[in-house]
Amino acid sequence: MSRRNSRKKSAPREAPTRLGLWWARFSRWRRRRRELGEGKEAAKEIRRVLRRKTELDPAVRRDAENALRVWDEMRAGKDGSADPKNGSADPKNGSADPKNGSGDLHAGAAELVRLLEGPLAEHRRHPAWGYAFSFLIAASFALFLRAFVFEPFRIPSGSMVPTLQVGDYIYVNKFVYGLRVPFTSDPPKHFVMWSLPERGDVVVFIEPIHNGEDWIKRVIGLPGDRIRFRDRTIYYLPKGETEWRAVKNRKLDEPCAYMDRNEKLNEDWHPGSPCELYEERLGKRSWRVIYDVAPRQLPLEFPTEWEVPGHCVFVMGDNRDNSEDSRFLTKDGQPAPCVPLENLKGRAEFIWLSPGPDGQRWGRLFTGVR
Repeated sequence: MSRRNSRKKSAPREAPTRLGLWWARFSRWRRRRRELGEGKEAAKEIRRVLRRKTELDPAVRRDAENALRVWDEMRAGKDGSADPKNGSADPKNGSADPKNGSGDLHAGAAELVRLLEGPLAEHRRHPAWGYAFSFLIAASFALFLRAFVFEPFRIPSGSMVPTLQVGDYIYVNKFVYGLRVPFTSDPPKHFVMWSLPERGDVVVFIEPIHNGEDWIKRVIGLPGDRIRFRDRTIYYLPKGETEWRAVKNRKLDEPCAYMDRNEKLNEDWHPGSPCELYEERLGKRSWRVIYDVAPRQLPLEFPTEWEVPGHCVFVMGDNRDNSEDSRFLTKDGQPAPCVPLENLKGRAEFIWLSPGPDGQRWGRLFTGVR
């Protein structure tokens, strides 16, 4: 047997797949982006040093300025080494053209980094400064979002059952009604308000009597309305109208049970009162409420009709017989159903966490509040 026949035939080289070609191009693009980012950061730091350190050695300053000039030319695609007319490089090979390859960019970035780590090392900022600056930017952005756009809120009691369970974490849209002055509560203030809440909105607001706590309830009455609540039915008379309207409701043939606690009173979990489930509908919106089978007794003189002042809204909890809301607010012994518009912090949008007495209630995560 000849040596030629004894040699194993080499396996044919497989042609690259479309996915392989795409991944190779993506890897080159990602590498160029990384090198460009490194060069940008190094150039920014060298410019800062040249601007602030006037006592630099002339030779070091000259080298730094030349490196910056070359880097800027390469980024702008004006580098003479990439011009085929000068005979020094061919842009088709991708090694000298900053648009088609990463060789020049890599060399330029490496030179800038060399200057920072060598002659300019004692003048550069400590690396920790970059992390601190990034942290400050992220913290400022998060603070801005919390102050003006979104704020998390935890449901502390069962006053909004069944819409919101005790322990639900929700996000509140603080931008929907206006721009509020952050961290003001006594009295609350707004820069500007550009819309009013709608009937049925679930809102977070600052309790109006003492301006000391955040409450969450459902808006029932708007400024200027008259509100009646009789036989488990809400009636409202809009400002300027003469005909009363009713919030449609119907009893649901479904079991009604829930676990309750009041975190502000450090209560343990316990079953809520035996209840009945209703659905209320207003226009195209609907939501569920509950009533105790044996409702609590109210004084005979307890009002069943309220007038909403022109700068206020009237709110109620969905757990109608276990909610301290506009019906029960008093000031100097007189009914004070007003929740000033200035006290509104925002509208509840969705549930993002829901720990209950038996663990996480997974089915409630990322559900909207309606």
